[in-house]
Amino acid sequence: MKNYEKLVWKLIDREISDSEFADLQTKLLSSQELREYYQECLETDSTLASRHHSPFLGFQEKKTKKKPLLFITYGGWAAAAIVLFIVFFSSHPEPSAILVSSEGADWRGISVSDGDSMPTDMLHLQRGAIEVDFQSKTKVVIEAPAYFQISSGNSLTLGQGMLTATHDGKPGSFSVQTPVGSFFDLGTQFGVFVDHTMEEATVITEVFEGNIKFEGFNKNDSRFLHEGENAIIKGSNRHESLKITANHPYAQLFPRPNLKVTPPSSGEQKGSSEIPFADARKSESQDIDAIDIMLDGNLRAQINYSMVKGIASALDQKVKILENAKNNYTPTDDITFAEAAMSQIEAMGQSIVESYVKFPEIRYWEACQTAEVIWDEQRNAEGQITHRIPHAQRLKQHREGNRLLKNLETIREWITDVHLIHENKGMGWASQFGCPEDGKAIFDKRNKNLLAITYAIDSIKSNHD
Repeated sequence: MKNYEKLVWKLIDREISDSEFADLQTKLLSSQELREYYQECLETDSTLASRHHSPFLGFQEKKTKKKPLLFITYGGWAAAAIVLFIVFFSSHPEPSAILVSSEGADWRGISVSDGDSMPTDMLHLQRGAIEVDFQSKTKVVIEAPAYFQISSGNSLTLGQGMLTATHDGKPGSFSVQTPVGSFFDLGTQFGVFVDHTMEEATVITEVFEGNIKFEGFNKNDSRFLHEGENAIIKGSNRHESLKITANHPYAQLFPRPNLKVTPPSSGEQKGSSEIPFADARKSESQDIDAIDIMLDGNLRAQINYSMVKGIASALDQKVKILENAKNNYTPTDDITFAEAAMSQIEAMGQSIVESYVKFPEIRYWEACQTAEVIWDEQRNAEGQITHRIPHAQRLKQHREGNRLLKNLETIREWITDVHLIHENKGMGWASQFGCPEDGKAIFDKRNKNLLAITYAIDSIKSNHD
């Protein structure tokens, strides 16, 4: 069967001749083993392609065992559909949908020319974009890379890729099926982006005008979306509830009602200040916390992290006041800054040790910056951006971030300076009355505070959960 295995890959890579294709088709119809091999190759090729550009992969990939029933996962749905419609070469009546125009279209397998009726087979658009008119008074622009099937004059199945649907017909008469559920147009314009791995499918939708209805495979997953709203929908199994994040601030789809309308280019995205798009993107990235992206869907962790950021911000304000004072301080009579600001430094140390906050339980990634935001940009054939999605990428070397860890180390350094001065000048130095016993008590308490702050710093650095 090795020769046929080579033909399978030649078919996938579009390098197969007509005679080889006829030979392979005959063998596929008669050999269950070869059909299974073909299915595995398609799934592998599709998964590798999607993982190459997918912005939805988790920050840390989880190793999972291969499941025998691949068709029950959303990730395997798209590949399974390809097998069902390509391997068995089924044909159906032509639907009432016409390919109006195309833009740099590069088809794999079945190709369609401008002006042709759209076939009902599963289609693979590797590059470019197409504009399709449906009988239901719906115009759809599909942008590559995309796997899709037009099953009727009022329905489209999108296994992977992006589309913009503009519906002027009867509300509810046009729908888009995806691996996570169906979108019903209620007289509107909306966008859908589908991406997947073998384990999970991710769909982004945004309503540009009007309203749409989403129906998941479970009743609890259904909902309406209105103009200006968006949602990120993730699913891993048809029998489990979907993970739906409504009005996600980082999801951006650009409407493209027809091929004459192009997505905003870098020059068109300049603001009133004429900031280049690259600079605007950098500024936008600075406003987005990579940790917030990583914690998407984990409400408890999001709340905890928000509280830590609030604490870090409050502490940073106080530390900066002392830092500014230190930078502007001019020593007089050989009095150092640590001596002059001793009461403020002592108070800051006590606020850490006697705080309601359990600083040793704060995680390392909450106390400094360990990841940054990277933008995944999808472009059309002309190189113009069609949509942008941020995702988190680990830093090789951590940065100060919210400065919580940095400020704890700074406070410890200041307290250490005060402690050494106290030790050198004698126990009575820190006492209001010059009493050695009183000063010794202050010295011992400060020493305990130093140990507690050091313990908090060391705990944070070792807490990577």
